[in-house]
Amino acid sequence: MLRPFKAIRFDWTIIGSVFFLLLTIMAFFRGQWTIVALPVILIIVLYAFLKPKYLFFAIVAMTPLSINLEELGRGEIALYLPTEPLLFGFLIILLLAQLHSQVIPKEITRHPVSVAFYIYLGWMFITSLTSVQPLVSLKFLISRAWFIVPIYFAGAAFFLRPRNITRFLLLYLVPFIGVVIYTTIRHASNGFEEDPAHWVMEPFYRDHTQYGAVVALFIPILFGFITRTRQKLEARILGLLALTLLFITLIYTYSRAALLSVVVAFGFWAMVKSRVSLKLIFGIAAMVGILLWISFDDILLQLQKNRIDSSENLVENVESITNITTDASNLERINRWNSVFEMTKEKPLFGFGPGTYMFQYAPYQKSRDLTIISTNFGDVGNAHSEYLGPLAETGIPGLLTILYLLYCLFYSAYKAYHRLPDGLPRHFLLFSTMALITYFSHGFLNNFLDSDKASVPVFGAMAIIVAIDIISQRPVSNSINSQ
Repeated sequence: MLRPFKAIRFDWTIIGSVFFLLLTIMAFFRGQWTIVALPVILIIVLYAFLKPKYLFFAIVAMTPLSINLEELGRGEIALYLPTEPLLFGFLIILLLAQLHSQVIPKEITRHPVSVAFYIYLGWMFITSLTSVQPLVSLKFLISRAWFIVPIYFAGAAFFLRPRNITRFLLLYLVPFIGVVIYTTIRHASNGFEEDPAHWVMEPFYRDHTQYGAVVALFIPILFGFITRTRQKLEARILGLLALTLLFITLIYTYSRAALLSVVVAFGFWAMVKSRVSLKLIFGIAAMVGILLWISFDDILLQLQKNRIDSSENLVENVESITNITTDASNLERINRWNSVFEMTKEKPLFGFGPGTYMFQYAPYQKSRDLTIISTNFGDVGNAHSEYLGPLAETGIPGLLTILYLLYCLFYSAYKAYHRLPDGLPRHFLLFSTMALITYFSHGFLNNFLDSDKASVPVFGAMAIIVAIDIISQRPVSNSINSQ
């Protein structure tokens, strides 16, 4: 990755020892022992240059266990430690390395999904300049970049070797199962009641909806591991136990959107196995969309008759998702969505700026939409949608960039799936696509890509699809994998 540096010869042991000794003396006389941490930081930076793959996998493994500074009582800085500072550093290193020696192969940088990401980030940059809060928007843009560049672009390069896909998935999944066990024990001690379900996953996950989204995302992945050909019996048994645990956990997250997203993903799996054509899938989706549009008023009247609130009963909990009369959670979503539409009317082209919704939506709330959990401070969530939030923040073109990205992604997955013979890459492709379907169907009702918890597996799954699409067309050798 850094070939010019290999020609330089120094006695690094002596240099490092002298440097550390000087820092220790300085720390002693100043009484500032944090100075001694500088060599550790330097070692991490050098290691990232020389062995980027190991830093990448270390970040993935730490993600389920990362903790938000807010949870530590360190003010209102929503930064996850240690992952987000490492991702930011990895972003800088990758950009410098790419400028220096093209470490990300052209097959990745020129892929349609990558081009869609350029359009998405480019429009986000433009709307950051026109933002009503430019500093907030630029910070949001940088934070989104430190997820996309290291996880998607570097990940796609690593995943050109399929064994790295297995490593990536297991390195997130194993510590995540540890968090699930920890959460289940805490929840069991509270009788698996609904109220504790909102906080028992702390400090590792923000709330039950974020936690439920990640649980839902990994159910297809685990299903894929179990159904792999030539899988050892012991591995199948472990996978089945983990899958059972995730299904039980999903029910007790009391996250209705997460439950429905898994149903959607396995509905997609059934259609694929039935060899339903893409044209038919798009045709059905278009017909459903048209019918919903034509019958919207009638549907709204029917939904207003549903007065079942979310509860500990599984059937009632799912039924309550259509209750827009008395369920506070659903009513608050409608309040946030109506605020989005009002904001879009005012700024349809550029929006208010990335990351600004929570600071700007309060004046656009209508008194008739306010609920018992409404707030003017953005402290109980944002726009509650991966699609409507960007509509308010980056305008109609911003929403279109997201839809175009998803089109490129799923179309690439479709082409690659039908291009590949039966085997491990095809298997990975199908279940990574299912995982993304859980997230982006859930994304109609919630949004979590502002944190490492969801961004790492989501952008990682995108990278898997792109890497396998490239593999399905031709073998690729690339410099980043040789490090």
